[in-house]
Amino acid sequence: MRPGLWLVAGVVLGRPVPVTDRYPHLCGTTATATITGQPYRYRARDCAACPQRPGGRG
Repeated sequence: MRPGLWLVAGVVLGRPVPVTDRYPHLCGTTATATITGQPYRYRARDCAACPQRPGGRG
């Protein structure tokens, strides 16, 4: 059985990201929004790998 992949991280980074690895930082990368087609730059508050501030968004 093959290990799973982090789908969003793989799309944003342009490479397969196995779930056996730590979730990668996406902050600072740019992806194309699926609905609008506009570029979107991920910030630390959008990044699942970045620590979030208590009581609020990153």
